[in-house]
Amino acid sequence: MTFSQQVKGEILKSVRNIKGCCATSILTAVLKASGSLSLGFRGYCFAIESENPEFLSFVEQIAKNELGVSSHISSSNVNAKGVAVYSCELEGNVGNLLGLTYRDSEGILQFNQDAYSLIPTKPCCMRAFMQGLFVVCGSVVIPLGDTDFSEARSRGKYHLELRVSEDFAKALADRYNFLQFRQTSRKTHCILYLKDSEKIADFLVYVNATASKLKLENVIIGRSIRNTANRQSNCIAHNIDKSVHASNKQIEAITHLQNIGALSSLPQALQDIAKLRVEYPEANLEELAAKLGISKSGANHRLAKLVEIAKDKQ
Repeated sequence: MTFSQQVKGEILKSVRNIKGCCATSILTAVLKASGSLSLGFRGYCFAIESENPEFLSFVEQIAKNELGVSSHISSSNVNAKGVAVYSCELEGNVGNLLGLTYRDSEGILQFNQDAYSLIPTKPCCMRAFMQGLFVVCGSVVIPLGDTDFSEARSRGKYHLELRVSEDFAKALADRYNFLQFRQTSRKTHCILYLKDSEKIADFLVYVNATASKLKLENVIIGRSIRNTANRQSNCIAHNIDKSVHASNKQIEAITHLQNIGALSSLPQALQDIAKLRVEYPEANLEELAAKLGISKSGANHRLAKLVEIAKDKQ
C-alpha cells in the first residue's frame, strides 16, 4: 500500500458515517473534480470511475440518503496496470441538486462555471469538501524506507498535490489559503501542491488523517537523525584526514632534521615531542600532550616549531 492509499483509506474511514451538509459537500467535491456528464437512454447521468468499489458504494450511499438520487455501480474496464476499474452512474438531477448544473432560459443543461459557489463556507463542510477532493484527485509521496527510521528506498521528496481544472484551482487556492498551496500547470490540468513536510503534516491533520500524519513525523524525525549522524561522521572523517596530513608533515620535518644531524642540537623539549611523534604517528595532539604532561596547545606549538625549523634548513 502506498502512502497515498493509506491517507485516502484513513479519510474514507473517518467520513464513513458522515451525514447532512458535510455529506453533500463531499459528493459535490467528488463530482466536480472527477465526475463526467453523459447522455444515455435514461437521460443525463453523472459517472465516476474508481479502482475502489467501496468508495463508489460510499458515494452511492450519500446520493441516496441525502438527495434521494438513484445510482448504479458496474465494472467498467481494466486500466493500463491491469487493475479493475469500476463506474458509478448517478441520475443527472444530482447536478441540479448540488448546484453543479442548471437549465438556462431555453431549457438547455449547462455547467455551473462559478467554482467559488461550489466550495462551502461552513468550516465543517469545507473540511469535508477537501476530504472528498483529495480522495478523487489528490496524491502524496514521502521518502519512505523499509521502516520509518531507515534510509529511503529512493530519492523521493515530500510532495502533496491536487490535480484540478484551472478555474477550480484558483477558487480552491483562495478559499483554502490557510493551507498555503502553490500552483503550477501540467499538460491540461492545474496542480495545487505542497512540498514542505510541515505543511503536508498540517494538511493531513486538516483532513483527519492523523495516523498518516504520525507516520510522516516519524519519517521526518528519522531523516533528521540520519542527517545529523552523517554530518557528524563527515566531520569526524574530515578531522581524521586533517590530523593524518598534519602528522605526515611533522614526521617529514623530523626525518629531515635527523638526516642533516640537526635534531640532536635542538632543545630537549623539541627532541622529546619529535621522538613521540615518530613513535606514535597516528596519535592526536591530546594523546601526545598527555604522554608529555603538557597542554594540547603546548604540544601543537612544539610540533609547529619543528616544522618551521626544518623548513628553514631546506
